[in-house]
Amino acid sequence: MDQLLWIAVLLNAGATITLWQRAARRPGKLKKKFRKRFWNGKPITPKHEPPPPLKADSYGVGKEELQFFSDFEDFANVINSWLTDPYSYPHGNPWRLQELPKSDLVALWGGSGPTYGRTYAVFHNQIRMGKIEIRPGRKYSTESPHVRAHVELAWVRLLDFGTIRSFLTDIAMHISEYHPGTLEYLQINQQIDLATIDVLWKTQEISQFGMDDEPSHGEIEVEFGGLASFYLDQRETWRKKSGSS
Repeated sequence: MDQLLWIAVLLNAGATITLWQRAARRPGKLKKKFRKRFWNGKPITPKHEPPPPLKADSYGVGKEELQFFSDFEDFANVINSWLTDPYSYPHGNPWRLQELPKSDLVALWGGSGPTYGRTYAVFHNQIRMGKIEIRPGRKYSTESPHVRAHVELAWVRLLDFGTIRSFLTDIAMHISEYHPGTLEYLQINQQIDLATIDVLWKTQEISQFGMDDEPSHGEIEVEFGGLASFYLDQRETWRKKSGSS
């Protein structure tokens, strides 16, 4: 009998340890107010804070940077108009972009000199989830609008895969030749899928040193780019509709 009790105790202890290990990999509980603002709050009304115009005589500012800043002046408005289109999203879309005043992106992109671009906060309903930084590519021009974008999002495990992917592909569509049959379509799909797999892997990864990272609600980073011709076409449509042309 004593032997059976010891076996039962050991089995219970093992089960308890397993449950604790599983619990330890779960992120902290979200506050009720956060959950409400994230899932049930109304989308924000963006209050853009665009950066001041670049100065042509500043170090690192050339004609490509000046043209890019002019062309992308309405990027957040165009994207938000796309996201709120009742024909594309009849049941509403919680995503919004809000431009930020930061234009020096050297901390992210690095390089031997300054890197200039535009930065946007990303909101899901009332919660800021991350940011997008966009910079002009080499030899940028309105005729050849090649750009690169870096997207960082937090809290991604709170949303289903399709919701995250849909937002990323909406951005990709505007700044690349993202449509079936193109090389960029395949490459960007691969980059997005790899980034989401990385989030999933990090939630399950076991360190060989027994020092697993603190579990989180998921953070994703992805970089892509191409020719932003679709955005420029949409910009003209938006300007005509809004009377800004």
